[in-house]
Amino acid sequence: MDALNFLDMRIINIILFFIIFLETLSAQSLSDNVAGGSRLARLGKYQTVDKSFMECVYEHCIYDPYCDETRIEDEILEIGRKASRYGDYNNYLRDSIIKADYPTGITVDEFEKLGKKIGRSRLTETIKNFDEGKLRHFESIFGETYAYDEELPTFDWQFTDETDEVCGHKCKKATAEFRGRTWNAWYAEDIPIDNGPLKFGGLPGLILKIEDSDKEHIFEAMQVRKSDNNFGYKIRSLLIPTDRKTFNKMLYEYKSNPSSFMNGSPLAPTKPDGSPLITGKRRVFYNPVEKDL
Repeated sequence: MDALNFLDMRIINIILFFIIFLETLSAQSLSDNVAGGSRLARLGKYQTVDKSFMECVYEHCIYDPYCDETRIEDEILEIGRKASRYGDYNNYLRDSIIKADYPTGITVDEFEKLGKKIGRSRLTETIKNFDEGKLRHFESIFGETYAYDEELPTFDWQFTDETDEVCGHKCKKATAEFRGRTWNAWYAEDIPIDNGPLKFGGLPGLILKIEDSDKEHIFEAMQVRKSDNNFGYKIRSLLIPTDRKTFNKMLYEYKSNPSSFMNGSPLAPTKPDGSPLITGKRRVFYNPVEKDL
């Protein structure tokens, strides 16, 4: 390996390290006492939105044609009477374990061990409020948490005669255009719930599978189960309000050129002389669900 390629690999590894490190910090606020691993972790306050009566676990397969790489994320939809929440399944698992096994609190050391056991988690969640007809989306970019509100999307579904079995349920197929992609959805009429993964819905049954026509995003239900759990979102003091298009454009810029984005942040690593440690344009894995930037 020549010196240039070796340097490129070091730069990429540094970028990935700081992305993972800062996203982990943003997921939970721990004790600021470095030597206080036995102290209780500060997990912050939680705003309950509703109680779920059903949960659906999805496998989300994402293909990035630029990197020619596929990644799979596990995600969960928690469905209540007034609202629903869609987010990262590892976050859900972690919070469930803490609630069940650490009723009086979890220490910093225990929290870190639990995080390693469960694996990487992402701060991304979508709360749909049925009564208000609105949704709120939370997501982080380089250690900072953003939130935006929008009306619940409407879909001009075109119904077909095609059927398929998904997660043990007979499903019908419908198609629609949504924010730059053509989507094919399979919904279960025996689960008469107007909902689905992420922002999708508007069908006479729960969407158990949905994919875009290029098969770059495939959401497929792995398990549908009854539930009786409160759900909501963490109250964050450093929450940056924005709007959907501004956030999506900023996320695109971050993923397309992390070094440029990071070097504009006070959190970015620097050399002893104060100059940026990370330079050069490097694109990371990225393929947005919404393409209407």
